Amino acid sequence: MDRETEELASKIAECAREARHQAALLPEGPVRDALIEKAKQYESQIPADSTYTTVTQR
Repeated sequence: MDRETEELASKIAECAREARHQAALLPEGPVRDALIEKAKQYESQIPADSTYTTVTQR
């Protein structure tokens, strides 16, 4: 991956993490669901590279 692509992937991953973080602070409802959906949209744009994983796998 070139540097520009890496920077973009990093920014997208950060946006996804922030959306998931904000969603985690909210009770169940339409706003929380919208933030989770936004995080998924961001994540779908991240290149397939484990460096940019936004969801902790257990």
